[in-house]
Amino acid sequence: MLAPHPDDETLGCGTIIHDAARRGISAHIICVTDGSASHPASAAWPPERIAMQRRQELLSACRLLDPDAHVDWLGYHDCKAPCDPETAAELAPLIAPNALLLCTWDGDPHVDHQSCAMLARHIVRLRDDIRLAFYPIWGRFTDGHAQVSRIHASPGAKEIKRQALSCHASQMTPLIADDPTGFVMSQEHQQHFLAHPEMIIAA
Repeated sequence: MLAPHPDDETLGCGTIIHDAARRGISAHIICVTDGSASHPASAAWPPERIAMQRRQELLSACRLLDPDAHVDWLGYHDCKAPCDPETAAELAPLIAPNALLLCTWDGDPHVDHQSCAMLARHIVRLRDDIRLAFYPIWGRFTDGHAQVSRIHASPGAKEIKRQALSCHASQMTPLIADDPTGFVMSQEHQQHFLAHPEMIIAA
């Protein structure tokens, strides 16, 4: 799967990853950006420190969701996710044969989510053995979904997703306390992602 930011893998596909792993299908998670721009006014947390924190959060969350998951960290800056065919050609060989490639939906109102969707489309043009589907993040709260499938998780997967989401403390809690303008997901949105089925949109 392509995750534009560390935490998108858990928000969008956490129970899918966990339930697939329980059936012997392990995930390969490619995190595209470093998430370092979430708190731009913080003095205590410069971008380099945020990036290190978010990478550790990603690894901790993925260990819970699927202990055997393979995680690649591309490290592009926030809002600089690539969408070009050249990068797609570099990534295409990393995808397992006959894989289902999950990526954020191009209808999501975030440039990195849209860029990753374009990147995924380039990848599947190069690999006709790969199937592509999208998972909305912020697009869950908008209209206009086509061919949506709602994936109902096992009870155990829901609890693991809750634990994995808590690993992303820099985004879900006031861990970075000296930037009131920085991003922290509201409790309402967190509960939505934990309580509602995950969504897959056909490519």
